[in-house]
Amino acid sequence: MNNDIFTFKLTSDHIALLRRANIRWQDDEFGAPEIDPKRPYGNSSVYADIGEILGIEEDEATEEFTPEQVKKMQTLHEETMTALEIFLQNAEMKPGTFEADRYERQWKAKS
Repeated sequence: MNNDIFTFKLTSDHIALLRRANIRWQDDEFGAPEIDPKRPYGNSSVYADIGEILGIEEDEATEEFTPEQVKKMQTLHEETMTALEIFLQNAEMKPGTFEADRYERQWKAKS
């Protein structure tokens, strides 16, 4: 067994989070695109955004996420780094013209 190889299971949850990633330009050094660290998936709290994207609802009694839900969401959030690496190294993209709403920035191929 090769100890230099590890396995990662890319799930539909990872993909859903990356599709909602809030991308911006970071001007440090030479500059590069980044996922906004303050608002990675929207404009509210990170857990609220993740809950909305993945359909995770707060506990009715406490109106908060349970510790188990928070742990799951935190793990998924941290795993998006690996999921993004997998996407960028394996995705197929075709040249073309795309358009998006100014605020939601959901890019679609222009017909």
